Amino acid sequence: MRLVPVVAAFIALSTCQFAHAQSRDIDLNVAIFAYLPDASAAIEKLEEAFEQKYSSIDLDLELWNPYDDAFEDDGLSQIVDFDIVEIDTCRIDELMGGAFGGLDKIPAEIQRAPSAYVGPAKAIMATNIKGYVYPHWVCGNFVQTRASNTAVVNANTFKEFLAAVDPAAGRPVLAAMWGSTGLGEYYADAYLDVHGPDKTRLHLMAINDGKTGLDADAKNAVLALTQELTPENQGNLSHYYSHSYFLPRQFATMTTATMIGYSERLYYTERELQLTPNNYPPILKPEDVVVKQLAFGTKSQGTPSWVDGFVIPKGRLAKKHAAIVAFLQFVQGNDAYLAFAEPAQYFAPSYLLPATSDAYGKDSEIVKKQPMLPKFHAALSDTFPVANSKVWQGMRTAGSKLKDTINP
Repeated sequence: MRLVPVVAAFIALSTCQFAHAQSRDIDLNVAIFAYLPDASAAIEKLEEAFEQKYSSIDLDLELWNPYDDAFEDDGLSQIVDFDIVEIDTCRIDELMGGAFGGLDKIPAEIQRAPSAYVGPAKAIMATNIKGYVYPHWVCGNFVQTRASNTAVVNANTFKEFLAAVDPAAGRPVLAAMWGSTGLGEYYADAYLDVHGPDKTRLHLMAINDGKTGLDADAKNAVLALTQELTPENQGNLSHYYSHSYFLPRQFATMTTATMIGYSERLYYTERELQLTPNNYPPILKPEDVVVKQLAFGTKSQGTPSWVDGFVIPKGRLAKKHAAIVAFLQFVQGNDAYLAFAEPAQYFAPSYLLPATSDAYGKDSEIVKKQPMLPKFHAALSDTFPVANSKVWQGMRTAGSKLKDTINP
């Protein structure tokens, strides 16, 4: 049967693409941290950019959950199916100790000095963790408020902050304090500001081991903060932990509110503002919003922070050394970070925080897409990266105990 020219051209193109795909003689399977704005669009862009640079490697990126253990939840027991896996380093000690098969070390030729990283990534890369993880993102809770909210902007102590916010007067706090992990983060932050980082690590591990209860000062600080939430937020402290866009959407329209949360909450704020005709992100400007840490005491001593990074399951490096090195070097480059900064054209920037200091250059395209990124960078702290599973579990246990206090 004779083919019309358009169909023939399509088949010729498809055959060419198929031949190109067939020429890739290395398969590289990588699990990517799933909890990112527009993650599916971002990893498609990342795959395309990588394969354009490395024509011999067929890269397969999959989104996954690095917290649960179970196979059915795409958890850590599935780590053996990948060549490279992105995890939250709150569990790095387990993997370094041999759990789920253990890890290969990051090749020496691509390890970077701690100074190449920012905040919590810089801190953990000054420890023995450095040999086993390749940092990608950092995150933590920040106070985000309009510059016009001068009382909040100028508040340096927790007492001053509580005086500056008031839900009854239309100046509420928007904070995701609904689940055990969320409440646990705030508890750890409060204990950190009152007692300092060294005591906080020991305290959370003691909570995990059942050797101590909640600290009165930290508990009371968290309970005081819950009283400053919106009525809808207060009513859902015990169970409403879905819809991460719920509070950022309120922040978009309630200019007298103060939002506490991860930097990427601004993605959902921008998406809400984007609904206004003829508004294209980035809509919020650096002069519009102030970003800082919340002091639960007389001053902030940092905030619990998280590092997402890549690890290599045991035995994979010997099989695919060159491909693994190529991907890790590529993923920390600005071209790769740009795929996440703008997952889709005309959509809001993700406002994820790259782990590398290179990404924050003032002339960087990443910063141009996300003009408030330097503000988050300036507010980062290296005092309390969560890089120990007992600290993480202790935080979650503390959150569960707080839930019982709030809703007996």
